[in-house]
Amino acid sequence: MFWLTYRQHRMQLLITAALLVVVGILLLVNGNAAASSADPAKLFKDLYQFLSWLQVVPIAIGVFWGAPLLAAEYERGTTKLAWTQSVSRFRWLGVKLGFLAVLATAAGLAFGAMTQRWLEVFPADRGDTTFTSRFDNPVLFAMTGVAPGAWWLFGFVLGTAAGAFVRRTLPAIAVTIAVTVGLMIGVSNFRDLYAEPRLVALGTEPGGRVLEMVRDATGEITALKVLPQDWYWRFQWTEAAILTGAALLLAVAATFAIRRRS
Repeated sequence: MFWLTYRQHRMQLLITAALLVVVGILLLVNGNAAASSADPAKLFKDLYQFLSWLQVVPIAIGVFWGAPLLAAEYERGTTKLAWTQSVSRFRWLGVKLGFLAVLATAAGLAFGAMTQRWLEVFPADRGDTTFTSRFDNPVLFAMTGVAPGAWWLFGFVLGTAAGAFVRRTLPAIAVTIAVTVGLMIGVSNFRDLYAEPRLVALGTEPGGRVLEMVRDATGEITALKVLPQDWYWRFQWTEAAILTGAALLLAVAATFAIRRRS
């Protein structure tokens, strides 16, 4: 089953691997140049214009990896053949879904690790922290750490579940795009709610993102509500847990969908 899964989806796998190699080379070249440059901020911004588009990769994973997994089988009528062999439909789906989900997650984690390593070339005293802070910049937050692995996993499983319910590739693709884009927008707007901000006295605040200024009865600012920079990993794991939980629920839903609609 693993070999069959690879054979059926090797084009998507090879294209994704090639993308990671190209991105890795670009990050390496740019990072090495920035390490010895007098103006690393310019080099960062030059590559960031390209990298920022890669936040849509989870959508592409859902479209090209997930949506055709079941929808294309239904359209071709090959489920009738695949599910009448010695391998049950649940094992068939479990192997294909599990194998590709692991690869999608691993690819996302590799992408996040490469991007994070590249950002380490741009410390606070060598560039514009408005751009390079992986915690303050929502695009960089979603493309560093463990978040990319969770996003790529979610995109893939969402596409699979859409194909299980819709049974047509193009409508499944449309559902995948709409839901993933909507979730990305929603998460970026509500990410600050992952934890209660820390209340700190004015002038003693740690580095981080200021959410709100606290004023006394006279209107004078007395404290700040801040999300400290060292909460980056706390927020990373929170987002990863939310997306992984959603992916597991979608996988269960897809399993029930193929059971009910043979």
